[in-house]
Amino acid sequence: MRPVLGKASVAVVAVGTLAACGGGSGGDKPSGGGQKPSVHTSAPAPTLKLDVPAGYDTSHGWQLSGNRIGTYAVLPKAGAIATMTSEGTGYRVTVRDAVTGEVRWTGKPFRDLAEGEAPGVYVVAAGGKEYLVTWSQGEKGEDALSKAKQVYAVDVYTADGSGDAVAPAHHVEVPATDYGTGRVTDGGERLLIPVTDKGMVALDVATGRTTRYDTDSLKAPGCSSCAYGNEIAALTDRDPVVLNEGAGAFGVPGSWDDDRIAPAGADPATGMVWPGTGGHLIARWEQRYGGSQNVWAVLDSRTGQVQASALCAKPFIGSAEAPDSALSPNGRYLVSDHLAFDLESKKGYCFEETDDTKPLSFDAVTDDGTAYGTSLTKGKSLTGSTAPVELPLASGTPKALPEGQEVPVADLAGVGVFTHSEGNERYLVVYPHKG
Repeated sequence: MRPVLGKASVAVVAVGTLAACGGGSGGDKPSGGGQKPSVHTSAPAPTLKLDVPAGYDTSHGWQLSGNRIGTYAVLPKAGAIATMTSEGTGYRVTVRDAVTGEVRWTGKPFRDLAEGEAPGVYVVAAGGKEYLVTWSQGEKGEDALSKAKQVYAVDVYTADGSGDAVAPAHHVEVPATDYGTGRVTDGGERLLIPVTDKGMVALDVATGRTTRYDTDSLKAPGCSSCAYGNEIAALTDRDPVVLNEGAGAFGVPGSWDDDRIAPAGADPATGMVWPGTGGHLIARWEQRYGGSQNVWAVLDSRTGQVQASALCAKPFIGSAEAPDSALSPNGRYLVSDHLAFDLESKKGYCFEETDDTKPLSFDAVTDDGTAYGTSLTKGKSLTGSTAPVELPLASGTPKALPEGQEVPVADLAGVGVFTHSEGNERYLVVYPHKG
């Protein structure tokens, strides 16, 4: 999930897919055995003793495998992990306690409108609460007299559900034209639905209310000449964050613009912005006066205030993909691909590739400020081999972990979440912190 309006996995955090054994269907197809999980049942204790960082206890925890996994997402505030699996001709979500693996609740089965593609799943934070969201897009309403119409169907569940057939708090269907065939994306604090080539609908997950935006009527603030090329780059709970990539301008109309908030050393005419997690934005500018670095920053989405920044080597090969981000459970630390920030001390660190160093990418960060990720050894192509790394943000100095060690894809509620493949079998394994 990394178009201009991003992933994960957020506040989408660590959203991923683990297919069942047997292969063949591809990465986006959740698996399932059609067996309804029982509320209050627990996942089995982990039989796998993975080689993981020393802070995790592999003698305790729980695991899932095969058709019990499907697509997963973590809910850090709720201390839970959700899985979405196929059931007959439909799908359903199961939410487990992150510490014990016990099922807290399961959702009612729902229909997937898409053909050959599994529903999307997000975790969105709004108003201090978390919501689990599933969506699909396809045709609906065809009968003997009427043609089918393109529709986005979105189900929004509160994180604190209870029972074995929980109905969504909001079921929203949004009509779309034939141009409205893009993905529903997490704008940061609301969902963004592309209903036409220039028409966008923002969905408030807390209320189920929708707001329509026409990009022709939006203008990036601080750019009086930005009549064309404006787009919604992210969403606050009330307003769109408007970007004009050609002019390097962005901000919230009537509130703030990047010219006024750009960090020292940043060229405000070169701005880019993406939605982050937890009410944050991830922004980037080129260095002033044609400098050899980029300036990256974490911003408060409502005010534009810079919360932390870092100088970063310009990449050998640029990417148009949106950077993923993840917060520590206490909200102090944020990692975003090659970046790591301490929002309390306002320090930032960058690990982009240089002539002398390999690029690092981080997926998870703990409450004590330990980030986990991988380094990439690039060959002559964009692919390469990876190796595990650890970053204590107190020092900002990364270190290599033993070869073959596995690092968490998420950390929450005092546990680390690991994904593992063994033969054709896929596993989701959860280990608690030691001590």
